Amino acid sequence: MIKFFKDSTRELKHVIWPTSKETKKYFIVVVSVLILFGLYLFIASTIFTNLIMWLKDYFS
Repeated sequence: MIKFFKDSTRELKHVIWPTSKETKKYFIVVVSVLILFGLYLFIASTIFTNLIMWLKDYFS
């Protein structure tokens, strides 16, 4: 277990961490994509639901 932690610490020293500016930029990109995807799912779900309800009323 100790060897695992030593190896992990050694590997973490090789990691190139993103700068604060890069992190902010990537955060904005991720949040934007999530919002757009959420809007897409909401619109698609609403259209699909209305279509199903219309078909139900039409064939009833």
